[in-house]
Amino acid sequence: MNISFIINVVLLLAIILLLMLYYNTFTKLNKIVKGQQTPTVNEKESDVEMSADKKMEIGEGTVMISVEERKELIFFNDKPKFQMGELLRASAEALGHGILGNSYKATLHDYGPTIVVKRLRDLKPLTKEEFAKILNVIADMKHPNLLPLLAYYHSRDEKLMLYTYAENGNLFSRLHVGRDGNRVPLSWSSRLSVARGVGRALAYLHLNHKFHNVVPHGNLRSSNVLFDENDAVLVSDYGLASLIAQPIAAQHMVVYKSPEYGYARKVTMQSDVWSYGSLLIELLTGKVSACSAPPGTNGVDLCSWVHRAVREEWTAEIFDKEISGQKSALPGMLRLLQIAMRCIERLPEKRPEMREVMKEVEKIDAPFISEDASGDRSLTDDSLSTTTSTMGDER
Repeated sequence: MNISFIINVVLLLAIILLLMLYYNTFTKLNKIVKGQQTPTVNEKESDVEMSADKKMEIGEGTVMISVEERKELIFFNDKPKFQMGELLRASAEALGHGILGNSYKATLHDYGPTIVVKRLRDLKPLTKEEFAKILNVIADMKHPNLLPLLAYYHSRDEKLMLYTYAENGNLFSRLHVGRDGNRVPLSWSSRLSVARGVGRALAYLHLNHKFHNVVPHGNLRSSNVLFDENDAVLVSDYGLASLIAQPIAAQHMVVYKSPEYGYARKVTMQSDVWSYGSLLIELLTGKVSACSAPPGTNGVDLCSWVHRAVREEWTAEIFDKEISGQKSALPGMLRLLQIAMRCIERLPEKRPEMREVMKEVEKIDAPFISEDASGDRSLTDDSLSTTTSTMGDER
């Protein structure tokens, strides 16, 4: 009887000690998470990454961004312009969902330009070093017609890319929004300036790309052609094919809809040329391309449609009614159509290189039109702020 009593007492004491140890451990961890106690040296050196959810105000709602303590934004080729805390306190607006995740427009109180924050999802399983290397390559691509990468953030739970916001929207909106109502038409001279700006950007990427077995742009579409406050043409989303997981890329990126991916499961720089040709046809016809139409928008297989139009000799009906009335511009339109047809050849080896394409587009003459009969404030080459000398080193 006495032995049983002693055993019970010992067990009870053991349980009490275990409960006290558990309580002390729980209290300590709780203080660390809440920032009430500094971790010990061993805890700092552990592989466990501490993170905390922060809120970014989005209109009337909020979005939770998981950021690691002690980590800040990584800026390129300059000192930090602002800190993560300032970004999270900025007033923000949701811009929509892209192939890599949601994007937000953030206005910082003490920083001039408005910022676009792109939250990355569905990425390849990259290490922190691999991720940083790819983003440094993207940031090194500097051209007046490329939207520069400003900074990035990387943690286990959150990856962000930051760009300067393009104030005057994108080409998709200028071409297609308001077709059924009142809109300012996009003139021929403006469309030709867009073709030149995009061509110069792609030629630069192709001549200076540092990616291995990856298309330098990969997702050229009218919604990725932007206009800054001076209406200069800026191509965005270049180089993202090197980040995104293959199944997502094949499903959403434009180059994976090229003919060669359909029969050979392969994309190359010539796939970019095909995408450029498709964009030229969208500029000429004013029709939405099925290859790059945003979710919920019906598009047309422009490549098949324009081949049939040329074959059946109703070429005059190809051109958008907003520009088809400009008779003096018809030779330039026909020349740009011929260039586009070469770019969308089914066999990639029959397509010209982007450098050659750009030179041909540069040769097309367009009369200077500050304002045409339709009231469009036409883009000019001055607004592009580029010359062929900005292409960079030939490699």
